[in-house]
Amino acid sequence: MHGDGFGLPAVYVEMQLRFAHRAAMVGTHDFASAVTELTNLHRRLGLGDATAVANAWWARYLDGLAARPNLDDQVRWTLSCAAAPKDPPPPKEVAARVGPFSVQIEGDSLRTQFTPRPGGEPSPLHPSELPRRRAELRDVLTEGARQHPGARRVRGTSWLYSTAAYRSLFPPAHVASATPAHLVRFQGFSAWGQFLDHRGDVKANLVARFLDALDGWGGEAPWRLFPLPTLTVESPIEVFGLDLVG
Repeated sequence: MHGDGFGLPAVYVEMQLRFAHRAAMVGTHDFASAVTELTNLHRRLGLGDATAVANAWWARYLDGLAARPNLDDQVRWTLSCAAAPKDPPPPKEVAARVGPFSVQIEGDSLRTQFTPRPGGEPSPLHPSELPRRRAELRDVLTEGARQHPGARRVRGTSWLYSTAAYRSLFPPAHVASATPAHLVRFQGFSAWGQFLDHRGDVKANLVARFLDALDGWGGEAPWRLFPLPTLTVESPIEVFGLDLVG
C-alpha cells in the first residue's frame, strides 16, 4: 500500500517506526532520537539531510508522533507530513553527476553514490542497462577527478554492493575490497534503499525478514537487522583505468 506523500509506502514508514519503537523499548535511544537517527524519514518527508541544522518542520513532526502513541496513527501522521508542501532543502554538493551516479569529494577520495529516480522500465540495473551504467560511472569518476586533481582513491558505502548486478559495474579489485559497514545511524538510503524496488514499491520478503529479526533484537549490532548487508568498498583510483590528463 502506498501513502499520499511522494508515493511513500505506508509499510515502509511502519517498519521504520517499529525500529524506532524497539530501540526505545530496549533503551538504546529515546523515541525521538531513534526516529531521527535510525530512520530515513527526515529525507522521505522532503527535509533533506537530518544531520543539517535543526528543522522546525521536523520538530513539529516529532511532536505529532508523541501526541499519537498508536502506531497506525503515527503512520498516517507521517504520510500527511510527507504530502504537505514545504520549501525544498538545499541541494547536496557534488563534484559531478552523470545519470544516476554522483561523486562527492571526501579528503583525497571520490565517494560514489547511486540514486536513480523511481519509476520507469526497465530497472536501472537490468542487464540491458548495465553497459550504459558502466559508461556513466566512468564519466562521473573522470569528471570528479578533473574537478579534484588530488583524488587518489574511490570509495562507496551501500547495500547495493551486496547485489551481483551493481558489483558488476565496478572493477573486480574495487569490489574485492568490500567490508561490512557497522552502521549505527541509518538516516540515508545506504541501508533502507534495499526495501524498495525501482518502481518505489515495497519488497515484502525483505520487509518480513527485517521485522522477524527486529522482534528478537536486544539493541546490539543494529546493522545485522538488515537482510542485505551494507558494504564499504575502497580502492586506488588507478584501478578504474581512467584517462586522466595532467
